[in-house]
Amino acid sequence: MKRFFSGLFAALVVVLSAAPFLYVFVRSFLSPGGVTFQYYYDVFLASPKYLFRFWKSIGMAVCIAAGQLLISVFAGFGFAKYKFPGRNFLFFLLMILMTLPVQVTLVPDFIMLGYMNLLNTYAALILPSIIVPLGTFILTQSFKSVPDTVLDAAMLDGCGVLRMLFYVVSPMNKSGLVCVLLLSFLDAWNMVEQPLVYLQDVGSYPLSVFLASRYMENLPFQFVCSVLSLLPLALCFLYFGEDLLQSAGRKGDAS
Repeated sequence: MKRFFSGLFAALVVVLSAAPFLYVFVRSFLSPGGVTFQYYYDVFLASPKYLFRFWKSIGMAVCIAAGQLLISVFAGFGFAKYKFPGRNFLFFLLMILMTLPVQVTLVPDFIMLGYMNLLNTYAALILPSIIVPLGTFILTQSFKSVPDTVLDAAMLDGCGVLRMLFYVVSPMNKSGLVCVLLLSFLDAWNMVEQPLVYLQDVGSYPLSVFLASRYMENLPFQFVCSVLSLLPLALCFLYFGEDLLQSAGRKGDAS
């Protein structure tokens, strides 16, 4: 009986979580006259501005995810495997910075980007977003699981630091890298506050802001664009789902 109620509760949570997405998907095919594919035709073929905004958002999110992953790999390896003065204090400061919401850094970032003449450019969205402490924290914990004997053996074989990092340590922590990559891509894909503050041209807004700012205008198009915005995230989680579960399992074992 306990197992039955546990399964029933889990099924209820899944249904309630999936209900908004199912509603958006079903409504994207409905019109006052019945079922239609016209809205999909308008978004994917007749109105290229939607796809153009979609691909610009993809490019921005990929740049942010790749930059954040690269910085997190170097910083995480340094914190995990090198001893230097102030390491513990800097790592503690890193954890404190993780608790700060993005709204706290909007004003100082806006001032610095203004000094660099980067406002109203995609660089204003990309550069502040690649320096995020969460990825460094995750990879620091992940790289600590690599035995020092493996690193010593790699150095005896003639590996330099970069070669050891990219050919030995990183392949052993693929699940951690995937976790950072997905989280950074998800955060970049769903950003709203930064484009509203840093961009003045409404036509440069990514798809996430476009959907939020045009909610009550032509709802059928909004439903189709919402389905379009779900596709990259769904494909990422389907492709990297196993690695993500392995990363969660390793964190559970470590705790």
